[in-house]
Amino acid sequence: MRLKNKDIAQMLGISVTAVSLAINGKPGVSEDTRRKVLSLVADSSQKALERATAQTDELGSVAFVVHKAHGAVINENQFFSNLVEMVQIEAQSLGFSLTIAHYSPGQDFAAHLEYVRNLGVQGLLLQATELDEDSLREYLSLGLPTVLLDGYFDLIPVTAVTLDDQTSIYRAFAYAVEKGHTNIGFLAGTPRIKNFEHHLDGFWKGVRDFGLADTNHPVIELGCTFEESWRDMKAYLENSPEGFSMPTCFLADLDNIALGAMRALKDAGYSIPDDVSIIGYGNTGVAVISEPPLTTTQIEMYESGRLAMRLLSECMRSPRTSIATTATLSSTLVERSSVRDLNKQVAG
Repeated sequence: MRLKNKDIAQMLGISVTAVSLAINGKPGVSEDTRRKVLSLVADSSQKALERATAQTDELGSVAFVVHKAHGAVINENQFFSNLVEMVQIEAQSLGFSLTIAHYSPGQDFAAHLEYVRNLGVQGLLLQATELDEDSLREYLSLGLPTVLLDGYFDLIPVTAVTLDDQTSIYRAFAYAVEKGHTNIGFLAGTPRIKNFEHHLDGFWKGVRDFGLADTNHPVIELGCTFEESWRDMKAYLENSPEGFSMPTCFLADLDNIALGAMRALKDAGYSIPDDVSIIGYGNTGVAVISEPPLTTTQIEMYESGRLAMRLLSECMRSPRTSIATTATLSSTLVERSSVRDLNKQVAG
């Protein structure tokens, strides 16, 4: 650690005040004393840096790879930038040096893998939101201890931190049923990713468990941004397939999808939630200020970043004995004003 002023004073046989004056460039001490004080400060700072560097070298360095297969889900919003920030903070607290690498659509994947290989890191944290199995196998060929963040794969045993995607939607479905809804639809994001498929699994599980197989459950595919969802929902409403019947409630893969669809429904003359209720996913900032404020699922993305770094640290310490595990973080439903309670309508 760096020397304190009282330590320097004791070493040079001067007062603590004299040390403070010398360090801050103020008059009151001789130039000879000032040189001695500054020399000790510089020497202690250099040694502290060397110790910190040695500790980092001993612990190792890691790469956090943000893999964008298409960029439709991982984008530049605050949601994912905050995740990167939490990974950085946790890596620093654990004493690892961290390099962040991005793979973007259209980039030469082989060249990207070679770049990651040449980083010389000892561990790999891989954002799996848009990752596919073939790409994951290529990353694993690097031979590094690897942890997936925001995704897992049934057929590839890799330690992962993910969100309870299926259960989150199942709970949202149960909430809609509790509010009296039986005709419940789903707004499915495109392109489809693993997380979205788990969402849909939770939706159909709700249909089965609550005995609603004979009621109306349309699944409508929409783009993942607000603009794309609004455009696609508008087109769907203008050219609805034969037999389509508007459900009383929609669940959505993402808040942006829910909000874009909400705007298209309003444009078509529907009132939210009087005519159609909507439940989002993600609890993004815009969910609070939408009209009406959006009922949605709060996911613990920040905690997932911290936990993923801790698991990677464990994998790096014992790479040959580590058993692949999947840590699933829970979620909570945030109730706002976008869901109508049909029970009150019946009671009235």
